[in-house]
Amino acid sequence: MVKGPDLFADYDYRPYVCLSDDIHPFSDEEALYAAITTTRRAVAIPLTDDDFTSGGLPRDSYVNPWTIATIRHADIQHEEGRLVDATTETIAEEAAGYIGVR
Repeated sequence: MVKGPDLFADYDYRPYVCLSDDIHPFSDEEALYAAITTTRRAVAIPLTDDDFTSGGLPRDSYVNPWTIATIRHADIQHEEGRLVDATTETIAEEAAGYIGVR
């Protein structure tokens, strides 16, 4: 989980979950990220303390797996924490469903 530019609202930054691995084209330059928000939505994925292996977020937060962005590594400010593999996998599977991969 990283802190990057807010591409969806008028804030300086937003947390994101990285969904890319090394097979992503241009993986040395950019990656795919799912947006994290503090807005609770019925289909958003809540993040709890149990979802983190390190770090965390200061407020109740939710991942919107339908809100995906490509962000350059140079635009990422720093790592906010790490999620357990199962949580990242759930987010990736939900995101794939929204783009038509079943």
